[in-house]
Formats: sequence, structure tokens, C-alpha cells
Amino acid sequence: MASEDRRVLAVDLGGTNIRVAVVSPTGDLTHRQAIATDAKDGHKAVIGRMVDLVNAVAIDAGLSAGAPVGVASPGPLDPNTGVVLFTPNLPGWRDVPLGPSLSDGTRRRVSVANDGNCAGLGEMRFGVARGAKNLVYLALGTGVGGGVISNGHLVDGIRGFGAELGHTVVALDGPRCTCGGIGCLESFVAGWAIGREGQLVATTADGEAILAAAGGGTVSAGAVAAAAKAGDRAAITILERAGRALGAAIGSFVNIFNPEIVVIGGGVAGMGEVLLEPARRAIPQFSFVANRSCMRIELSSLGDDTALFGAAALALGGSINA
Repeated sequence: MASEDRRVLAVDLGGTNIRVAVVSPTGDLTHRQAIATDAKDGHKAVIGRMVDLVNAVAIDAGLSAGAPVGVASPGPLDPNTGVVLFTPNLPGWRDVPLGPSLSDGTRRRVSVANDGNCAGLGEMRFGVARGAKNLVYLALGTGVGGGVISNGHLVDGIRGFGAELGHTVVALDGPRCTCGGIGCLESFVAGWAIGREGQLVATTADGEAILAAAGGGTVSAGAVAAAAKAGDRAAITILERAGRALGAAIGSFVNIFNPEIVVIGGGVAGMGEVLLEPARRAIPQFSFVANRSCMRIELSSLGDDTALFGAAALALGGSINA
């Protein structure tokens, strides 16, 4: 069968926008369209918009009725049933049958997976981890998501809730996380966590540069990064702390999963070496030399399209049973 005949529909369901595109097995991404999610209207309205957009893109691309759909969705969700159990990005979503509803509306086979897991699949099939079969993917953004692939298969547990890498505990007496836990990786390195530390420091005599970078308002992770890049010692210290936590977590992942590559994506990763260099220095303190000697760390090559490529990889056969 020709590559063109195997094109799939990729859907990125976000709290702000729904994005749909057509992706070929070789990674050609075309016919991209997006609409506002408007989650306030409720899940039935959101799924209705998804159905309409998928159908419109399919018609525009001339896809056959057999072209499947992959959906990268915030979770937690059950990939076996396509039911979203809960997601803070979409208020009111509890036990929502996303996969079945989208399948009914489009009359297509639909696969749904957590966006972090999808991203790992996308990096393996289309991105910087192409050709690798053992990888860990970390998405550093507003929160911290992730995915683990071992011997080409997703590792996500009996109900698909596994690989919540952002909630790996790196400090028993660490800060409280939004999940309710204590000392999670996310509570150190997520955008909200870095912003929280910056806000606390901004109230001290050492925080003038951070406060200035925030324009005198609420401090964000971006303001901390800007102050650090300008050489502010207090901001650099905040990111070094976050970087050490990241390195400790990666060290644990290296010991547990023995990956050949760790891929780091998300907006916070855009801070670059001011965050990643402390992480690299910390990894040897938390991992076996034999495990880390065969591992490399790379930044994601898929950028803002990571979720779309991941959804495409899912539709192409990257399901939990692949």
C-alpha cells in the first residue's frame, strides 16, 4: 500500500485550542486547522467541535473513510476505552467517553492516549528519537508530563495511568505539588513552580531583578528565565535548584528504564542550558554509570507540533498494544 494511502488524522485536544492535521507515515504534516476549545460550553459541545473539524479536514484532504484518528488528550484517561476520567485543563470533564463519541461522530477508528505518552511515540517515530526503541520523554511546561517507551512499547500500566513522570518524588520534605503530593518533580521544575519560587524571592532584597523582569506584577517562569539570562544570581539559583531536581529525576529514570535517549520538550525546556546544565551535573549523583553511559539527552525536535505527531503515531499503530 502506498504511503499516501496510509495518511491519518491527528488531533491535539488542548485547554485553549483543538488542532487537527493530516500526517503521513513519513512525517508530512498537512491540512492543519484549529478552532477554540471553549471548554466552558461542556464536553458535548467540545466533542461536537472536534467531530466537525475532523470531518472538515478529512474532506479537505480527500481521505478515505478508512483513515483512522489519533487523539492526544490531557489526562488521566483510560486508553483502552477512550474515556477521559478527569483533566484540570478541561473543567467539568469527568468520565467523558471521548474516544467512543468521536468515533460515532466521524465513523472512523479512534485511538486516544495521554498527551505525554503520545509525545513519546511521536518523538520515536518522527522526531529526535527516530530509530530508538527505549526512551523517556519529559514535557516541561505549565505542569510536567511524560512518556516511557521500552522495546518499542508504551509503558503505562494496567489502566494506562502510568508514566506520570512529573509526579516522581525527588524530595521527601519538598514543596507541595498541585496533585496534592509532596516533593514531586513538577513542584520544582514546572512553570508554575518556578514562578512560585520567583514570586517568593521577589519579595526579598535579592529579588529586584526578578521583579523588574516581571514588570512589577506577578512573577512567571518566563520572568525568572529572563532575569537569569541577564545574569541575576537569585534567578540563576532558582533555576539551578530546578535543574538539580530534574537531574535527580532523570537519574532515577535512567536506573529504572535504562533508556538510550531522554527527550526533553515543553516551554520550560526553552530556558536552555541555564536549566539543563545543572541537570546534567546532577545525573551522575543519582544513576549507575553503566546505565547512563549508553544514554543521551536531547531536546525535542518537534516543537509545537509534538502532540500532533504523537497523535499520528498513535493512529499509525503506536497504541498500548502495538
